[in-house]
Amino acid sequence: MKIHLSLLTSLVLLSGCNAGDPVMVYESRNALQCETTGISPSESAAKLSAEDIEVTETVCGRRTGVAYPAACGMGTGTILIHKIAEADLAVAKKIGFQKVAELVDLDAGTGYEFVDCEKE
Repeated sequence: MKIHLSLLTSLVLLSGCNAGDPVMVYESRNALQCETTGISPSESAAKLSAEDIEVTETVCGRRTGVAYPAACGMGTGTILIHKIAEADLAVAKKIGFQKVAELVDLDAGTGYEFVDCEKE
């Protein structure tokens, strides 16, 4: 009986260590044509880290299926994408990040693609 109780206790304690499946979140770079490339990937990741959210991967991306007029001062559709634990999603949303999967709308033809990040 003691062995079963010990095993059950161990499983319960270990289940608390699992942060869940990873999820990809994003925020706009706030880049403006002819003016700025916007915030850097490391600046964006630092926002999550400041909330004790571990970022395991960071990539650059661009929204697709959305038209951006070619004019100085207009947006570019560039985004910063981070992989975090699903358990941290609610906090990430509170500070302005969204799930990247929400960008995909097959009916509207919108989505995203990965692009190379320029060197910081």
